[in-house]
Amino acid sequence: MSTRPVVIAFISSAMLAVFGCGGDSQGSSPPTGAGGMGGGTTISALACSDLFDQDKVRTYSIDVTPDEWNSIQAEFNDVATLVATGNDFATWHPVVFRMGSETAVDAALKLHGQSSWAQTVMFDGDRRKMQFDISFHEKDPMGKFHGIGKLVFDMTRNDWTFMHDRLAHAWFRQVGIAAGCAANARVEINGAFYGLFIAEETTSKSVIRQFFPDHPDGDLWKGGVQPQTNQEMPDWSRQKAFAMATDMAGVAAIVDLESTVREWAGEALLNNADGSYGGNHNFYIYDTGAKGFVFLPNDTDSTFEWLGLFEDTPFQNHPFYWWEGRPAPAPAPTAAWLAVINDQAWRGKYVDAIDAMLAQWNVGQIQGWIDTWSQQIAGDVAADPHTWATPAQSKDAVAAARDVVAKRAEFLRSFVACERDGSGEDRDGDGVRWCDDCRDDDPAAHPGAAEMCGNGTDDDCDGVVDDGC
Repeated sequence: MSTRPVVIAFISSAMLAVFGCGGDSQGSSPPTGAGGMGGGTTISALACSDLFDQDKVRTYSIDVTPDEWNSIQAEFNDVATLVATGNDFATWHPVVFRMGSETAVDAALKLHGQSSWAQTVMFDGDRRKMQFDISFHEKDPMGKFHGIGKLVFDMTRNDWTFMHDRLAHAWFRQVGIAAGCAANARVEINGAFYGLFIAEETTSKSVIRQFFPDHPDGDLWKGGVQPQTNQEMPDWSRQKAFAMATDMAGVAAIVDLESTVREWAGEALLNNADGSYGGNHNFYIYDTGAKGFVFLPNDTDSTFEWLGLFEDTPFQNHPFYWWEGRPAPAPAPTAAWLAVINDQAWRGKYVDAIDAMLAQWNVGQIQGWIDTWSQQIAGDVAADPHTWATPAQSKDAVAAARDVVAKRAEFLRSFVACERDGSGEDRDGDGVRWCDDCRDDDPAAHPGAAEMCGNGTDDDCDGVVDDGC
C-alpha cells in the first residue's frame, strides 16, 4: 500500500438521501465516504444499502414453518457436533423474510457463529440467542434484497453494548479498511420479538469491489484457510505459500505488509481481543495479486471494553505482546505477527502505523456514535427476551466503552512516545523500557533473556513459550 495519506470522500446530506445511508446533523452518525487501502488507489465515496440507515432500527420479520423451526432448533442445540466439527454441519433452511410491506419469499436461514453459539446453548437457558445468516441467493444466484445478497444477524452473548460490530465497522470503513456496512436491527420470528441484533453486510465480492477496485477478483480466505470468494477454483498454491511462511523473508514474500500493519494498528486502537491482532483466527486475508495478501478484519464483537469486562484489561493491552497477562490458554499469535514484531524495521513501521491511525481516531466522534446509538436501542435492549446482559449491565458496558475510546488512545500515544524518544519507564529494572518489554513486572522476562525450559513463560518475549527446549 502507498504510504501517502488516505483520502476520505465525504457525502453531503442531499447525497445521503440518494445513497440511502442515514446522516446526522449533529455528527454522531459515521460519514458514508471512506478512503481505500487497495494498493494506494484513491476510493470515491462508499455507499451503503438503505438497510444500514443509521438513523433508525429496522424491524425484520422471519416466517418459518414448524418443521423447519424444529430442524433449526435441533441444529442449534447440537453442541457436541459443533464442538467436534465446527459449524459446517449447519444447513440452509427456507424462510420468508419481511421488512414492512416488502417480502422475500425465497430467503434462507443458516445458523452462524461457533464459540458464542456453544456458550449460549450451554449457559443461557431460556435466554439463549441464535445468530444466523439470511441469504437471498440460495435459489436465485442473482437474488438480492435492497442490493444485499446476504445479511448476517450477529449478537454474541458478551457484547453487552449491543454495538461492537456496528461501531468497529463504521470506523474501519471511515478510515478505508475493508469492512461491510452494519446497523442494529430488531428481529421477529413467527410474529414474536426474538431479539436485538447487529445486521451486517458480509465481507464478500461487493465489499471487495468497493475497497479494491483495481483488483476486485482476488481470493478472500477466512482465517487464512477457508475460501470465501472464487470457492470453486481458489489459488491453493498461494494459500499454501501463506500457510508455510513462518519467517520474515517468507511472510514478506506473500503478505502486503504495508497494508497489513495498518490494519493491525486499527485493531489495536479498537482493543480487539479476537482478531489477527488479539487472537489468531477471526480475520480474513485477501489476495491483491503482486503485492500479496492483506489482512482484513472479521468478527469484531470482542472490541472496545470487552477486555476490561471479561479479562481485566480495560485499555492497556500491549500493542506488541497482546497475549501477555491474559487468562490461560492465551491466544497464540500468527506466524506473520511474530515475524513483524521480531523484526526491528517492521516493528518500527507498525509503531508508525499506530501513530497514523491515532490521527484518524476522533474520540468525540466515536463517543458521539456510542451516545446516540445506545439511546436509539435502549428500549430494545430492555425488551430483548434472548440476552445474557441485564439493562443495568448494558448501561455499564456502554459507559465503559465510551471511557475506553479515550483511554485507549491516550495509552497508545504514550506507547508511541516511548518507542520514539526512548523515555519510557522500566518498571522492573531489567534494562528494557515498558513499551519493548512483554513482562515489565518480571525482570527475568524481557527481549534477549535466556529461555528457561519448562517454566511455561515466554522469557525472551519472542511470542513462543519454551522455544528451543
